[in-house]
Amino acid sequence: MVTVDDEAPKDHGGSIRPHDDGGDVPPVSPGRSTRNRPTDDELLDAACEVIAEVGAERATMTAIAERGGTTRVTLYAHFGSRDALVSRVITRELETFTSFMFRIYDENEDMPYGARARHAVQGLFDYARRHPAGLRVLMGHTQGGDSNRRLYAALEPRIAARLRANYAEQGAHIGAGADTLASLLLGMSLDVAHRALIVDGAGIDEACDIAITATLAVLRDVRVEQLRALDASLDQR
Repeated sequence: MVTVDDEAPKDHGGSIRPHDDGGDVPPVSPGRSTRNRPTDDELLDAACEVIAEVGAERATMTAIAERGGTTRVTLYAHFGSRDALVSRVITRELETFTSFMFRIYDENEDMPYGARARHAVQGLFDYARRHPAGLRVLMGHTQGGDSNRRLYAALEPRIAARLRANYAEQGAHIGAGADTLASLLLGMSLDVAHRALIVDGAGIDEACDIAITATLAVLRDVRVEQLRALDASLDQR
C-alpha cells in the first residue's frame, strides 16, 4: 500500500519561476554541494537502520531520508521507489549474511560432527552480535515474510547437504529427510535469535547457549530410521 509519504515528490527544480516584475528568473539551485551527496551505501545503511527498528512495512521514505541526512527527492533519484529501496536493502543484507555463514561452514568442514554444528550456531549468533540491524531486517518484525523465506532458501540447501554427507559417512543414504532436519535446525537458531533481537531483547550469549544445546540435542536424538521413514512416506505420495 502506497501512502502519501511514499509517493515520489514532484520535481519543480527545473521550472522557470515568474519574477515579481513580470520577467523570468532561473530556478534556485539546490543548497547541497555535490561533494556532500550521500552514496548508495550510505543511503542503504540509513534504510537498514529504519527497517530494523520499525519493519519493512512501516519504513517510510521520510524516516529514511531523515536518518540519512538527506531528502526524499534524493532517495527517489537513487532508487526510484520505496519498494525498490527496501528490496535493495534486503538483498544486500542477505548477500552479506550468507557470505559470512558460508565462510563459517567452510572453516569447520574438517571438524568433528558435533563441533561443526556448535561452530555454525556460534557463527550465526556472532553475526547477530556484530550486525544486529542487518539480521533484524532479514528476520523481519513479523516472521514468515519474504525476507525470512529468502533467508531459509539461501541456507537450508547448504545445511542439508552437510547432513547428507555426515549420514553417508555412517553408511546411511538420506534424501528429503535431510531437508526437513536442516529446516528444523536452522529454524531453532533463527527463532531464538528472533526473540533475542526483536521480541524480548534477551542476551545474545545466553540465547546462543540455548540454541547450541537444542541443536546438539536434536542431532543426537533424531534417529536414522526416522529420517528413512520420512523419506519413504514422501516416496509414496
